[in-house]
Amino acid sequence: FVKSKLAVNRQSGTMKQYAREIWAALNFIGKDISDIKAADVRYYFGYLREIKKLKMSTIQTRMHYLSSFWDFLTAEELTQGNPMKKIGKIKVEKIIKKPFSVRDMEALRSSCKRVRDRALIEFLYSTGVRISEAVALDVGDIDMAHLEMVVYGKGSKERKTYLTENAKFYLDKYLKERCLRERITYEELKKRPLFVSNDKNHRRITDNGVQDMLRTLGRRAGVEMVHPHRFRRTIATDLLSRGMPIEQVRDFLGHEKLDTTLIYCTVQAEEVKASHRKCA
Repeated sequence: FVKSKLAVNRQSGTMKQYAREIWAALNFIGKDISDIKAADVRYYFGYLREIKKLKMSTIQTRMHYLSSFWDFLTAEELTQGNPMKKIGKIKVEKIIKKPFSVRDMEALRSSCKRVRDRALIEFLYSTGVRISEAVALDVGDIDMAHLEMVVYGKGSKERKTYLTENAKFYLDKYLKERCLRERITYEELKKRPLFVSNDKNHRRITDNGVQDMLRTLGRRAGVEMVHPHRFRRTIATDLLSRGMPIEQVRDFLGHEKLDTTLIYCTVQAEEVKASHRKCA
């Protein structure tokens, strides 16, 4: 199942998550795949909801993983029945995920004690890249003269993204500090990771390393829910509110469908109020 997904260019990280969750379900149910019925799957989801206290949105994702798995088994004629076909859709509350406010962003900026941290949050906001895209970049991938770079997103699709002058300023400051600390020239630095850990080995920073840094920054700034994806949501919302067409915001984020972009962009209540006054 995993190899079939990888063959059509699904990301290995995503498929590891699929495999982990599918194994968890199969181990919990404890039956041969051919013997698993819809009642067994319902009981598993009930356990996740009532005992594990998982959110319905998380359970919905688990259901998607299992549905994809059984669709594969059925298509390959490896099992006769598909219990997931008898599982009804679950109702998930739609929660608006808010972007950072202007106050949040300034609090985060003021709380940065390292140049790297300031450069990183400015970079995430400016470019709107996913965390996996950010940590994969090398210094040489950045065209500082034209304030742009090419990143490789989901499905190995490439797209251009851009730096603001503010992001360029702090990134340039950070890279100059790196040259001094690592005792190398800028040309040598181009072959190294864009963002590195603060230890002496200057290793490429990981997804978890960025997550931990942002959580610490959030606690220091008094801002809740500080994570990489929220910067992506914030720049998307800000671009839309400043007049960028939604189709261009979609391309900027690297989305295939416009519906996905609409989920990211939060229309500010003040804008709705102002529009109402103009049109009513």
